Amino acid sequence: MNLSKINIGIIGKPNSGKSTLFNTLLGEYISPVGDEYGLTKSLIKQKFTHKNFEFIIVDTPGLRRRSKVKEEHELARNSEVIKIINNVDITVLLIDSLEGITRQDFRLADLALSKHKILFFLFNKSDILDDKRKYQLNIKKHLRNNYSKHKLINIDFISAKNNTRISNVLKEIILKKELISIKINKQKLNKFINYLNKKSTLPRFNKIEIKPKYIVQLENKIPKFKIFINIQKKPPQLFQKFFDNSFRSYFKLDGVPILYDFKTSKNPYIR
Repeated sequence: MNLSKINIGIIGKPNSGKSTLFNTLLGEYISPVGDEYGLTKSLIKQKFTHKNFEFIIVDTPGLRRRSKVKEEHELARNSEVIKIINNVDITVLLIDSLEGITRQDFRLADLALSKHKILFFLFNKSDILDDKRKYQLNIKKHLRNNYSKHKLINIDFISAKNNTRISNVLKEIILKKELISIKINKQKLNKFINYLNKKSTLPRFNKIEIKPKYIVQLENKIPKFKIFINIQKKPPQLFQKFFDNSFRSYFKLDGVPILYDFKTSKNPYIR
């Protein structure tokens, strides 16, 4: 039987529990774990099967801020981790729930998203939180209010040590991997355009209301769409964000990368 393959890279700061998660996924002790900083010195790659999928996972050394990286071999390891992100389908950013999200986590997230990777924020050690529900609500609120790319990420709260919600994460990984190959037919795309243009207010550019006129899906490894609009210049970020949020909400595409190519019209007054 030919199994579909999913490549996963586990990244995060030192001691966030990456190696514990790696071992839990494999069901055996392979990557060293412990409280000492930097136990994982090199990349460790293994395979396992789940639900007719072959998962290839890579446990990476913890990435520290460049200002704290002094040793030459650690600089090389950080560079290698960045290369790994280029070669995986899914990037799992593991975060220590007790420490919370840091600027370094956001830098790692930005790096993965800049490479158009499916990204999971997994908050580890959630089993030892005092009030898990309150913590989860606060985290989601914090991301909505402080991270403009929050619709591009997938979030879960796990315990790698106790194997809590790991199967749910794998289920979501499979779902998002399949979703990234979505093909939307022209009829549905045009229906979305009509829906969008019926909104009472659309963003404006030089007092002209920006309206999408036509949309087509392009052949690509990830969903990519060409959108023809009624202005002569590239639409401002306000409109691009508005369009992306509306598109994701309409087609239920949160948590996957999407590319847009906005094409301008010679006559901005064409409706």
